[in-house]
Amino acid sequence: MTYMLYEVWAEDEDGHNELLDTTASQKEAFEIAQSSLNDGYTSSTVYQETDDGDPILIKTFQNTPT
Repeated sequence: MTYMLYEVWAEDEDGHNELLDTTASQKEAFEIAQSSLNDGYTSSTVYQETDDGDPILIKTFQNTPT
């Protein structure tokens, strides 16, 4: 049985990336990524792991300057 795993990574203004969470739900991954922008991160990215464990970019969220 195969299941999908999503990783949510966030980048701060200094360019450091941090793994925020992993989840089996794409919807939850998108919610975490969007929420991270409210926590001060400049961008966040959702990746899906392949069966081989390789990440595939699904979506990137960006903070828009005000």
